[in-house]
Amino acid sequence: MGQETTGSTLAAFSEELAGIVERVAHSVVRVDDGTRLTASGVIWSADGLILTTSHGTERDHDLAIELGDGSRHNATLLGRDEETDFALLKVDAAGLPALERGSDEAAKLGSLVLAVARPGNFGVGATLGILSGRSASQRGGRDEAILHTDAAFHFGFSGSALVDMQGRILGINNLAFGRGKSVALGVSIAEHTVESLLKHGHNRRGYLGIRTQLVPITESLRTTLTLAQEQGLLVFAVEADSPAEKAGIVLGDTLLAVNNQPLNDVDDLRRTLRTLHAGETVTLSLLRGGELKPLPVTLG
Repeated sequence: MGQETTGSTLAAFSEELAGIVERVAHSVVRVDDGTRLTASGVIWSADGLILTTSHGTERDHDLAIELGDGSRHNATLLGRDEETDFALLKVDAAGLPALERGSDEAAKLGSLVLAVARPGNFGVGATLGILSGRSASQRGGRDEAILHTDAAFHFGFSGSALVDMQGRILGINNLAFGRGKSVALGVSIAEHTVESLLKHGHNRRGYLGIRTQLVPITESLRTTLTLAQEQGLLVFAVEADSPAEKAGIVLGDTLLAVNNQPLNDVDDLRRTLRTLHAGETVTLSLLRGGELKPLPVTLG
């Protein structure tokens, strides 16, 4: 009886996995750039936006995508972001089955994930694993959120979807970014990049033009200013003609927050700037000469 119950449970789980793959596969496309390379892509919006990897689309022209129903559509390149290795394509179609987006921040380590791809002419490919880690990679002085999984990625899996057990997309799989390891750039990074590519054709991220290091805030100063924050970012370099210099940031200033979001380490500042766009005005909270000072800065 126990074996029958176990068998039924496994069979039900297997059916559920197969159902998720089948649903997600409708939202995963094959990208063809006319070279010998192949890549997958994800239907980002019902009106024809396709998100894939830049390295999987070597050409800027003569691009096409193949949907799950076998139909082929010419695609236009809207832009690339080399730092995240994303490329955004557009096809003349409507009512496409875009994936529901999950939260790369809320996804728990150890939870089951599926990688669903369309590698080459082999139809759908899928692998199962767990979310084994969450980290950041630095490119061009900026951090990128990366999800690690032990789900195997095969040739053509770059640009495919990493989804949870509800079929919600958590990230875009990328073998090149992970240098052969199974990693995905989180959906929050993808959303920010898509927004910027739609506006500018490339990802114009917020830039300050400073270098900082983490320093403690003395207990007496925290008491005097009623600060809960125990550390801040000491500015030890300001680039000439940068947004920081134009706003009046000077050597020795200690940054505490951006738009009231506390900065507890250097990575916090990088992550915050990653979510902001060039031309956006933010308010920095900083310490100068023992006093708190708000300072508006227009990001470059």
